[in-house]
Amino acid sequence: MNIYVEYDHAKLPLADEKTVSVQIYSRDGVVIKNGIKPRDDIATIGKPIFDAIKRLGVSISDEVMDFLTISLAVTAADTFIIRDNCFDGWTRNINIFVSLNNPVIWEKNKPLLEKALQFLSGDVWNFNFKGDGPKPPQPFKAVNGRKLINLEGLDCVSLFSGGLDSAIGVIDFLSSGRKPLLISHSYKGDKTKQDQIAHKIREKGTFSRLRSSANPIGRGMTRDITMRTRSLNFLAFALVGAYAVKQINNHKDLSIFVPENGFISLNAPLTHRRVGSLSTRTTHPYFIGMIQELFNNLGFGVRLVNPYQFMTKGQMVSNCKDSKMLSEIVDLTVSCSHWKRKNQQCGYCVPCMIRRAALMKGTLKESISYHHASYPTLRDFVKNKQDGRDDVIAVTVALDKSKKINLKSWVLKSGKLKFEDLDKYEQVFSDGLLEVEDFLKKEKVI
Repeated sequence: MNIYVEYDHAKLPLADEKTVSVQIYSRDGVVIKNGIKPRDDIATIGKPIFDAIKRLGVSISDEVMDFLTISLAVTAADTFIIRDNCFDGWTRNINIFVSLNNPVIWEKNKPLLEKALQFLSGDVWNFNFKGDGPKPPQPFKAVNGRKLINLEGLDCVSLFSGGLDSAIGVIDFLSSGRKPLLISHSYKGDKTKQDQIAHKIREKGTFSRLRSSANPIGRGMTRDITMRTRSLNFLAFALVGAYAVKQINNHKDLSIFVPENGFISLNAPLTHRRVGSLSTRTTHPYFIGMIQELFNNLGFGVRLVNPYQFMTKGQMVSNCKDSKMLSEIVDLTVSCSHWKRKNQQCGYCVPCMIRRAALMKGTLKESISYHHASYPTLRDFVKNKQDGRDDVIAVTVALDKSKKINLKSWVLKSGKLKFEDLDKYEQVFSDGLLEVEDFLKKEKVI
């Protein structure tokens, strides 16, 4: 399947059953003007991002802009190219045609980029780069009451999703005197949670926020629901923010923190059916390592750091530097993989079980009501509800399996890991399983 991504919609070919055309950073190709709609065959992506970048108040480099463009092109492909149409119902063969400012250096790094994305999504990626790409937008000036994002004095960047891990990360950074720029995807629902948490922790210290959304829109176009590569935008937004913070504060290099507990980060398959891209690999050390190598090759001067790589979620809760603040915001955080369906966390998906196990380990109480709350225990719920069984059964099978096999070999099934750190990866995986096991015993599942 071919996908073409251009700023100028006039450069896009007509879309057909084998071609997807996407306008990036603009929607003038689909907006009706004087009764005329220029195109009705194209999708759009990235329109809100230009204003967010302008509010940083500094110009970003062509190369940083190119990485953002690539990440949005990948998200467009992941959104509008459907897995159901593939020969095996999953693996897509994606050819991306995208214009960049400096295609020569990206051509040199194309094999690494394609390898990283194949690991992330399970698809085969092939990039075709050419010149004359979208230039970085001119920054806004602080005139006529317009407010820019205050970057002065900031010393790091951190991803901020509204989840429990990222909230603990921000609390810990602020408690340690760090001054981060928080990077958020401002999707509907997520944005509200992020804003509420940020408001609560404002008293903890100094931070600023960069928020935006890829906003892929394709009227009448079928969308793929797996969306395993959207996280690449998160890292691209973070890179944009890091570049701006470096410019304003004259930092030589900067850390981009990716707060994620090590158990989830490893993405070790719970059963033979739950392998690889069927669940996210966003923060797997192998993927982060490949993106770091890419950033190094391009001279971006940033370090991708997961400070919780060898900690479980429960250990993160237990060791949080301000447990009082965490107790005040825990109800605002979201861990559920499908909470938006009913605007309520389910309590029985894998992320929910890991969350609840972590809070139990850290003796931190929450007052939110999970979807299965009408049943006394999780065991009662899964006995009576067919749609709530799969993840619980998968975890119980995994716990039984963990007593019988070598955990190192299990952990390595999710991706390559540094040999010198293998013992620590095994330990965090083992500790994570034990946390969930204790929780399921409490819920009378096992």
